[in-house]
Amino acid sequence: DSIAANVNAHHATSVSSEPPPPSESRLIVLAITDVYTLQNLASFKTLVEQTREQYPGAKVISMLTGDFLSPYLLSAIDQGKGMMHALNSIPLDYITWGNHEADIKHSVVCEHVRNFKGTWINSNMISHEAMDHQVEYAIVDVPSPDGSSVRTVGLVAVMSNDPKLYANFKPPGAFGGATITDPWEALAKYQILLEKETDLIIPLQHLYVPDDHITCEKFDFPVVLSGHDHHRVDETIQGTRLLKPGMNAVYATMLEISWSNIPTMDASGGDDHGKEPPTIGAKFVSVEDFPADPVLDEANERAYDALEPLRNTELARVPSKYEPLSSDNSRGSVCTMGTYICSLLKSSMSVTRRQHSYRIDAVLLMGGNIRGNASYDQDSFFSLEMLESEIKENEVVAVVDMPGWLLADGIQATHIGEPTPGWMQYDFGVEEDTTVSPPVVTKVNSRDLDREKIYRVATKIGDLTNGQSPPWTEYYKAHPEDLPPQGAYTNIHSELMSYFGRNLWRKLWDAISEIIQNEGMEKGCHCEFRLGQLDSDGDGTITVQDLQKGLEELLGYSIDDRETTLAEFVHRFADTTGDGKVRQQDFEQFCHEILETYERDSWRLDHPKPAYTRRSTIS
Repeated sequence: DSIAANVNAHHATSVSSEPPPPSESRLIVLAITDVYTLQNLASFKTLVEQTREQYPGAKVISMLTGDFLSPYLLSAIDQGKGMMHALNSIPLDYITWGNHEADIKHSVVCEHVRNFKGTWINSNMISHEAMDHQVEYAIVDVPSPDGSSVRTVGLVAVMSNDPKLYANFKPPGAFGGATITDPWEALAKYQILLEKETDLIIPLQHLYVPDDHITCEKFDFPVVLSGHDHHRVDETIQGTRLLKPGMNAVYATMLEISWSNIPTMDASGGDDHGKEPPTIGAKFVSVEDFPADPVLDEANERAYDALEPLRNTELARVPSKYEPLSSDNSRGSVCTMGTYICSLLKSSMSVTRRQHSYRIDAVLLMGGNIRGNASYDQDSFFSLEMLESEIKENEVVAVVDMPGWLLADGIQATHIGEPTPGWMQYDFGVEEDTTVSPPVVTKVNSRDLDREKIYRVATKIGDLTNGQSPPWTEYYKAHPEDLPPQGAYTNIHSELMSYFGRNLWRKLWDAISEIIQNEGMEKGCHCEFRLGQLDSDGDGTITVQDLQKGLEELLGYSIDDRETTLAEFVHRFADTTGDGKVRQQDFEQFCHEILETYERDSWRLDHPKPAYTRRSTIS
């Protein structure tokens, strides 16, 4: 049943081109959502400023309805630092949660919440650790230019509590274990609270369209501003207008709500203008049509400097058996680049000390996703530049349960006949018997194939139903409930850059291991010695500046002294306790993890595994 809201509304076809007359109360909302790049934010700042100039007397507010800290290439290294600087520089008035804000370290997210200069609205996750810097709802005052009337608009923000979105998080769970309550229960709660205090309530949602429709059907709100889906939506469901501007601030929603405040007489002869319904108009605005604010544009470009040291630097060792790397004929054969990238993804998604726990058995990517069509020189190294040339920046994977027989039959179906975009690439743990035609999968996860076992497979979810592998298409079209939701997808660039960043700490460890060997010291962790190699002032604590120096002197990275983002990322990973400091106990913890690290990455590390002692003999 529909729950009556506090107001009806007149819907206009678009927005006014003129400022409000003296007695009119007008609110203009500029909303963006699902922003995974800084590219358009400097232009969005100009849009906000020019809208305020064009409509003097109107109340103009800006907002972002979730998904901005992850997943994208830059945030994998800077953990949202560049994004939050840009949003504060607009300055953005309101922000709400998206599910991907859980993807980065919880303590870092809390720090971003506390440093946000605008208002962070959170209506259905109020047990969040940083709730003291958030509000459960917001009320916006909308005065008329002449001051004769003030209207009020309530803002309530909800996000999805779908457990599938958070299934891969380790305890205590996503958002540091905070409870995400039912979004519609939260809307009902705050509607009761706000309907007597405000003239209108606007739900700000991070939900998929079908869930947005539930809001439209269950309530009688005149308009809903939402995100989560990456395409534009402008539709009216049972009298409620649903607006989504699409991803990356390419477009912004411009929502205009106005009250004329012209006195009318009710049946008893009294003034009834307080019950006057508002007029609501909306349109999508192309953000790139507005010139970029030069100061913010320069700051955003500088934020991406964090990636420059990685662009032409070895990010991961290439095993000799994969040399020379080649993506030639990736649509007609299993190429070395395809196997290498799938194997890197498997290693990355199997890292123990991270918020997610995927437990991956195999990574499968169709050949059309390996797009470089290039042969690389012998002894070349895998760099960010190479990654960007081979995998599109918006390519995503997710984990799906797949029966062994389906995995094998699906791969085999793509390895028959002429080259096709669906030709399957796989990680080092998958093997085929190529002495028969068509080839037959014999191993998964380096073990004999069990056709009855359910395997955990990371792959492009869209490829499961695109027809390139008929067995997959038939099965998953018949069982769509087995497919993960879009919000559980992982960006390949972001995933691998996080892996490479974590790998830098291991490379520093190895560089000091060489020093230990050259010093003629006995084999062992030698944590106190390792700490001393990086601790420039001898205070027993490794700082970001110490790591910056180590990256330059031990690994040969050329980094601008002003750009510490890469060192900050390594520092966060080296800090095993999460207290913001790297001390000897963190080295001792990593000493135990290094054994697992070498085992997980043994497929690509061409040198003998170093011998490490157990804790009882740590020096």
